[in-house]
Amino acid sequence: DEEHDGSYTSESSPRYATVDVATFRAKNCGAKLVLGSATPSIESYKKAIDGEYNFIKLPERVNKRPLPRIEIADMRREVARGNNTPFSSILKSELEDCLAKGNQAIIFLNQRGYSKSVICTECGHVQKCDSCDVSLTYHKEDQSLLCHYCGAKYKMINACTECGSPYIRYGGTGTERVVDELSKLYPNARILRMDRDTTQNKEGHFNILNKFSAREADILVGTQMIAKGHDFPFVTLVGILDADMSLHFSDFRSGERTFQLLTQVSGRSGRAEEVGKVVLQTYSPENPVLSYAIRYDYEGFFSHELSIRKATAFPPFTDVVRVLVCSEDEELAIRATKAIHEDLSEYYNQNRDKFKFFGCMKAPLKRLQNKYRYQILMRIDSGEKDMLDDIFYIVNKYNGRTVNVFYEINSNNLS
Repeated sequence: DEEHDGSYTSESSPRYATVDVATFRAKNCGAKLVLGSATPSIESYKKAIDGEYNFIKLPERVNKRPLPRIEIADMRREVARGNNTPFSSILKSELEDCLAKGNQAIIFLNQRGYSKSVICTECGHVQKCDSCDVSLTYHKEDQSLLCHYCGAKYKMINACTECGSPYIRYGGTGTERVVDELSKLYPNARILRMDRDTTQNKEGHFNILNKFSAREADILVGTQMIAKGHDFPFVTLVGILDADMSLHFSDFRSGERTFQLLTQVSGRSGRAEEVGKVVLQTYSPENPVLSYAIRYDYEGFFSHELSIRKATAFPPFTDVVRVLVCSEDEELAIRATKAIHEDLSEYYNQNRDKFKFFGCMKAPLKRLQNKYRYQILMRIDSGEKDMLDDIFYIVNKYNGRTVNVFYEINSNNLS
């Protein structure tokens, strides 16, 4: 179910894609494999329309309920009008109406914590993790700074660690801050928060969903874990904050992921008698991905995205191969990367016609969990299994105790 979901791909050793494993097992056991999704991956949908998969369409919503109407709130206009809260005037108006009728609302924001970063207004220094090349997220509840990559926890600062200035500001908004702001706007509303921080206990997910389902709360604020599969009959409003956040990631799948996430979270509204509404807040209302999402036009989005992938030589027309080199010693990582690059260059020169790209560089996250990271990226014509095997055997011999070498095909996360 939800075959497109990125959590089906393992980003730690052993690296694998669940759909590939399931396909292999089904073939060898004579079983049927069913991949279900309202927003299939581009690769799966192409296989379906090309006849590689049997294609079964379910064009109507459960109980033939109409899909909720999505209204766009242009946050550029909101800021110009002096509205500096996380909520547009449209969303606030719809929330008041929803609460007055005794219905429930879901507010979606894919960023936990209170704020995304802590910035010094004097020197511009951003507090970063000692072990990773990423900014720390402020968590107000326990006055801490947390790294969302390695889990390291630091005490909240009173002054800049770089220049000593006490003038600190918060950049970006997280779910914790949204709950804080909602509590001020609607003091009588009962609000629940569902993200990784509130679901760490064994029964965390169950307790929160159970309370909301039993109508012990009016508003549920959460990250992508609230976006899929939940059926709450009294939810008539979904508010999507920072809808275009994931559009700007340096990843060829960013448009696809944004469309999938917006469509899935919108589907939580209006699942019973009353027609649902969705308010989608964005700074890029003219973006074509959002235009397809508000019309629930998957086929239109697929055609648009496929043409871009074809023009730029990305999957499903190629395979993206990444060789990721990690070491606690940066010099060792650089040396290993250079050696692997030299070996692969010979292979590249012998097969240039099948390569669309070949390059060596620092990983976008240069340091993670105290390890320096370098990478070699390749794009190869799709279906060249022998080449994928050849590259694996070339790079695998460099894997050792002091240097880890990972081989990834069409990875879900290229950071």
